[in-house]
Amino acid sequence: MMVMAVRNSRFRVAGVALCAFFLLLSSCTPEKQKLDPQQQHVESMMAILAQVQKNLGRIQQKEAVVERLSSGIEGNQNVEQISKDITESIRFIDSTLVASKSLIRKLEDENRSSSYRVESLDRLIAELQFAINTKDSEVTALKGNVRKLNKEISSLVATVDVLDEYIQDQEAQLYTVYYISGTFSELVAKGILEPINPLEKLFGNEYRLASDFNIKLFKKTDMVETHDLFFDKPLRSLNIVTPHTAGSYELVGGKTSTLLLIRDEKAFWQKSRCLVIVTE
Repeated sequence: MMVMAVRNSRFRVAGVALCAFFLLLSSCTPEKQKLDPQQQHVESMMAILAQVQKNLGRIQQKEAVVERLSSGIEGNQNVEQISKDITESIRFIDSTLVASKSLIRKLEDENRSSSYRVESLDRLIAELQFAINTKDSEVTALKGNVRKLNKEISSLVATVDVLDEYIQDQEAQLYTVYYISGTFSELVAKGILEPINPLEKLFGNEYRLASDFNIKLFKKTDMVETHDLFFDKPLRSLNIVTPHTAGSYELVGGKTSTLLLIRDEKAFWQKSRCLVIVTE
């Protein structure tokens, strides 16, 4: 029985983020410490950097889980459950890597296209990109080790694929969530929202969800895999209509785009499996 070895990554991501913070803020004079457009750009970039750093930490934790599970599989009677747990861990690692690469690309594009571009941030992005690529190689090796686990346990071999066959339809539905965004008029036309009367506005209501709507109009995603959602709209123009637990998420962004960071996916989707966002 083979035991996987998870390499200890030396990315020094925390150092990268800390350096980024001082380098970016040092580029602003004391007079610019207010929330002017340049400072908003810097803070938006830093929030995305911090999220990528957090993602890398999550990946490291899941690698340790895979190592522990695979080393304890010999003599264990519950092989199917262990295989399932390994599958979910690898699936999480893959999805988090993909999300991190996407964040880095958006971070790079937004910084380069911004009139407040910070050149030192380009170098930090390159370092973080190198860290992600290195982690990607480690994960590839990790999957190779999983494939070499006991050949007699065919169910375990099948769990290497992120599209594993052990996730049954009922389980997939359990983690499926939906989201949609658009202007008030667009969402009314689709039957997602209903117009409200002037009296309701007096009580502070701006929007009202329709009593029934077509879920097929929503984008479908997996709540475990979705750590962030990107919108090409400024932060001030977004308004979340559906109820979601305070503190489970954060909206960060600037003049051209916004990132919805889901800090606690279970708490975020607990009150509503559908996310509706109105863009003004």
